[in-house]
Amino acid sequence: MPCLGLFLIRPENLSMLISNLNSFVTVKLDRTNFIIWKNQLQNILHATALLKFLDGSYPCPSPMIRNSSSVQIPNPESILWRTIDAHLLSCLTASMSHSIFTSVLCLKTGSEVWSSLDKRFTSLSRSHIHQLKNKFSSIWKKYESMETYLSRIKDLVDQLRIASATIDDKDNVLITYLEWSCY
Repeated sequence: MPCLGLFLIRPENLSMLISNLNSFVTVKLDRTNFIIWKNQLQNILHATALLKFLDGSYPCPSPMIRNSSSVQIPNPESILWRTIDAHLLSCLTASMSHSIFTSVLCLKTGSEVWSSLDKRFTSLSRSHIHQLKNKFSSIWKKYESMETYLSRIKDLVDQLRIASATIDDKDNVLITYLEWSCY
Protein backbone atom coordinates (compact mmCIF):
# COMPACT_ATOMS: atom_id res chain seq x y z
CA MET A 1 0.00 0.00 0.00
CA PRO A 2 1.70 3.23 -1.09
CA CYS A 3 1.92 6.01 1.44
CA LEU A 4 0.77 9.37 0.16
CA GLY A 5 3.13 11.27 2.50
CA LEU A 6 6.04 11.35 0.07
CA PHE A 7 3.90 12.45 -2.82
CA LEU A 8 3.15 15.68 -0.96
CA ILE A 9 6.85 16.52 -0.74
CA ARG A 10 8.01 18.68 -3.59
CA PRO A 11 11.73 18.67 -4.36
CA GLU A 12 11.77 22.47 -4.50
CA ASN A 13 10.66 22.56 -0.84
CA LEU A 14 13.74 20.64 0.21
CA SER A 15 15.97 22.69 -2.10
CA MET A 16 14.56 25.93 -0.71
CA LEU A 17 15.18 24.76 2.85
CA ILE A 18 18.76 23.75 2.15
CA SER A 19 19.57 26.89 0.15
CA ASN A 20 18.08 29.28 2.68
CA LEU A 21 18.68 27.53 5.99
CA ASN A 22 20.80 30.35 7.40
CA SER A 23 18.07 32.87 6.58
CA PHE A 24 15.34 30.81 8.25
CA VAL A 25 17.32 29.64 11.28
CA THR A 26 19.23 32.65 12.51
CA VAL A 27 20.74 31.07 15.63
CA LYS A 28 22.96 28.05 16.08
CA LEU A 29 21.58 25.75 18.74
CA ASP A 30 23.49 25.94 22.00
CA ARG A 31 22.51 25.10 25.55
CA THR A 32 20.69 28.45 26.03
CA ASN A 33 18.45 28.94 22.99
CA PHE A 34 16.60 25.69 22.26
CA ILE A 35 13.13 27.22 22.27
CA ILE A 36 14.05 29.91 19.74
CA TRP A 37 15.99 27.45 17.55
CA LYS A 38 13.20 24.87 17.62
CA ASN A 39 10.55 27.46 16.83
CA GLN A 40 12.47 28.76 13.82
CA LEU A 41 13.00 25.24 12.49
CA GLN A 42 9.42 24.15 13.13
CA ASN A 43 8.07 27.14 11.22
CA ILE A 44 10.06 26.45 8.07
CA LEU A 45 9.66 22.66 8.29
CA HIS A 46 5.91 23.04 8.67
CA ALA A 47 5.76 25.48 5.75
CA THR A 48 7.68 23.04 3.54
CA ALA A 49 5.69 19.96 4.69
CA LEU A 50 8.91 18.40 6.05
CA LEU A 51 8.22 18.51 9.80
CA LYS A 52 6.50 15.10 9.72
CA PHE A 53 9.86 13.47 8.93
CA LEU A 54 11.34 14.75 12.18
CA ASP A 55 8.43 14.67 14.60
CA GLY A 56 7.80 10.95 14.09
CA SER A 57 4.43 11.33 12.39
CA TYR A 58 5.86 9.93 9.16
CA PRO A 59 8.23 7.04 9.90
CA CYS A 60 10.46 5.45 7.32
CA PRO A 61 8.55 3.05 5.04
CA SER A 62 9.66 -0.55 4.91
CA PRO A 63 12.95 -0.89 2.99
CA MET A 64 11.64 -3.82 0.93
CA ILE A 65 8.31 -4.46 -0.78
CA ARG A 66 6.95 -7.21 -2.95
CA ASN A 67 6.32 -6.52 -6.61
CA SER A 68 3.43 -7.96 -8.62
CA SER A 69 5.36 -11.24 -8.95
CA SER A 70 5.79 -11.42 -5.14
CA VAL A 71 9.52 -10.84 -5.46
CA GLN A 72 11.05 -8.60 -2.82
CA ILE A 73 12.51 -5.41 -4.23
CA PRO A 74 13.81 -2.18 -2.70
CA ASN A 75 10.99 0.16 -1.77
CA PRO A 76 11.36 3.42 -3.74
CA GLU A 77 9.42 5.29 -1.02
CA SER A 78 11.92 4.12 1.59
CA ILE A 79 14.82 5.22 -0.59
CA LEU A 80 13.25 8.66 -1.10
CA TRP A 81 12.41 8.93 2.63
CA ARG A 82 16.03 8.16 3.57
CA THR A 83 17.29 10.75 1.08
CA ILE A 84 15.01 13.43 2.48
CA ASP A 85 15.96 12.42 6.03
CA ALA A 86 19.67 12.67 5.20
CA HIS A 87 19.13 16.22 3.93
CA LEU A 88 17.11 17.14 7.02
CA LEU A 89 19.75 15.62 9.29
CA SER A 90 22.36 17.75 7.55
CA CYS A 91 20.22 20.85 8.04
CA LEU A 92 19.77 20.07 11.72
CA THR A 93 23.44 19.49 12.38
CA ALA A 94 24.45 22.55 10.36
CA SER A 95 22.35 24.67 12.69
CA MET A 96 24.00 23.40 15.90
CA SER A 97 26.96 24.58 17.88
CA HIS A 98 29.92 22.23 18.06
CA SER A 99 29.13 21.07 21.60
CA ILE A 100 25.53 20.18 20.74
CA PHE A 101 26.54 18.48 17.50
CA THR A 102 28.98 16.19 19.31
CA SER A 103 26.20 15.11 21.68
CA VAL A 104 24.06 13.77 18.80
CA LEU A 105 26.85 12.51 16.59
CA CYS A 106 25.97 8.84 17.08
CA LEU A 107 22.31 9.28 16.08
CA LYS A 108 21.43 8.13 12.58
CA THR A 109 18.20 9.88 11.56
CA GLY A 110 16.81 13.37 11.76
CA SER A 111 13.93 12.06 13.84
CA GLU A 112 16.34 10.55 16.39
CA VAL A 113 18.23 13.86 16.65
CA TRP A 114 15.02 15.91 16.92
CA SER A 115 13.62 13.64 19.64
CA SER A 116 16.90 13.52 21.57
CA LEU A 117 17.24 17.31 21.58
CA ASP A 118 13.63 17.78 22.59
CA LYS A 119 14.02 15.40 25.55
CA ARG A 120 17.31 16.97 26.57
CA PHE A 121 16.15 20.56 26.48
CA THR A 122 12.53 20.26 27.60
CA SER A 123 13.57 19.65 31.20
CA LEU A 124 16.02 22.55 30.97
CA SER A 125 13.23 24.71 29.58
CA ARG A 126 10.96 23.89 32.52
CA SER A 127 13.73 24.86 34.92
CA HIS A 128 14.38 28.04 32.95
CA ILE A 129 10.67 28.93 32.99
CA HIS A 130 10.57 28.42 36.76
CA GLN A 131 13.56 30.73 37.20
CA LEU A 132 11.98 33.39 35.00
CA LYS A 133 8.70 33.22 36.92
CA ASN A 134 10.58 33.58 40.20
CA LYS A 135 12.42 36.61 38.84
CA PHE A 136 9.14 38.07 37.63
CA SER A 137 7.35 37.61 40.95
CA SER A 138 10.24 39.12 42.92
CA ILE A 139 11.07 42.05 40.66
CA TRP A 140 11.29 45.42 42.33
CA LYS A 141 12.08 48.90 41.16
CA LYS A 142 15.08 49.69 43.40
CA TYR A 143 16.54 53.07 42.47
CA GLU A 144 16.19 52.77 38.72
CA SER A 145 14.07 54.88 36.46
CA MET A 146 10.51 53.85 35.71
CA GLU A 147 11.52 53.24 32.09
CA THR A 148 14.29 50.82 33.15
CA TYR A 149 12.00 49.08 35.63
CA LEU A 150 9.20 48.60 33.09
CA SER A 151 11.73 47.47 30.50
CA ARG A 152 12.96 44.74 32.88
CA ILE A 153 9.37 43.58 33.40
CA LYS A 154 8.75 43.54 29.64
CA ASP A 155 11.97 41.57 29.05
CA LEU A 156 10.91 38.90 31.56
CA VAL A 157 7.42 38.68 30.09
CA ASP A 158 8.89 38.38 26.58
CA GLN A 159 11.31 35.65 27.70
CA LEU A 160 8.42 33.74 29.25
CA ARG A 161 6.40 34.07 26.05
CA ILE A 162 9.33 32.76 24.01
CA ALA A 163 9.49 29.81 26.41
CA SER A 164 5.75 29.19 25.81
CA ALA A 165 4.88 30.19 29.37
CA THR A 166 2.81 33.32 29.50
CA ILE A 167 2.10 35.65 32.37
CA ASP A 168 -1.52 36.71 32.56
CA ASP A 169 -1.89 40.44 31.79
CA LYS A 170 -3.73 40.89 35.12
CA ASP A 171 -0.77 39.39 37.00
CA ASN A 172 1.59 41.60 35.05
CA VAL A 173 -0.38 44.70 36.00
CA LEU A 174 -0.69 43.55 39.61
CA ILE A 175 3.05 42.93 40.06
CA THR A 176 3.87 46.24 38.43
CA TYR A 177 1.28 48.13 40.48
CA LEU A 178 2.20 46.52 43.82
CA GLU A 179 5.87 47.33 43.38
CA TRP A 180 5.16 50.86 42.18
CA SER A 181 2.70 51.54 45.01
CA CYS A 182 5.41 50.75 47.56
CA TYR A 183 7.27 53.91 46.52
